[in-house]
Amino acid sequence: MDFETGDNEQIEKIGRETFMPILNILTENPFFYASDDPVRFNSLRRHKSAFEKFFKRFFDWRLYVDSKMARLIRDRSFNPSLKSAHKRVFNLTGRVECILFMILLEFYEHECEEQSLSYDDADNIRFAFGSYFDFVRKVFVDRNIEQRLTERELDVEARNLLRKLEQYRLISVVERDGQFAGGADELLIEALPGLNCYESRNLAARVIDKTFGAEDQEFEDTTAENAEQANAASEAEKIR
Repeated sequence: MDFETGDNEQIEKIGRETFMPILNILTENPFFYASDDPVRFNSLRRHKSAFEKFFKRFFDWRLYVDSKMARLIRDRSFNPSLKSAHKRVFNLTGRVECILFMILLEFYEHECEEQSLSYDDADNIRFAFGSYFDFVRKVFVDRNIEQRLTERELDVEARNLLRKLEQYRLISVVERDGQFAGGADELLIEALPGLNCYESRNLAARVIDKTFGAEDQEFEDTTAENAEQANAASEAEKIR
């Protein structure tokens, strides 16, 4: 896709004072949510074609925009010396963390059905941490792996995951009240649009079977693969 004179004229028509801040917003964080800056987000949607051509021509990146978020998608890396550890991207590390994230994705879809909500609705879906934790325990029991962790250990792992997801703007803790699991705070969680970029269908069950059905040596080999499966969407796609 060529970036022709007409495209330059379109950018001039949009105006540097509009174009430049939006370019910066898109590159400052993986997600630009409509709620971050409604005025500039609406400008991006109106001039989507011009921004798409700009990023394709000069960066070979793809731009995705819907009613709730925008994100840049890089299909490849250009610096061969950079390893995964050098890139500050959403990264899951431990076995349990990977599994809990997969279960969270399944729970998210479950709650969308239970609450009769979809991604396209104006409001983001919200759920209590306790409901998610009950779902986690049920999955662990159903898969016969509940003996691997005590309930307290599982609670700590789940809360640590949610803190990481909040850091990467995949969820937001919108309320803390009450007590749960030995005095810990109950949480009300809002699933931000970026969470919808990850595919969950049956992935949790496959990861659980592969991980907890393996010998210790195999754990080392499968952990990185499980994390890579969870992280792939941040570099590629799965946009609904």
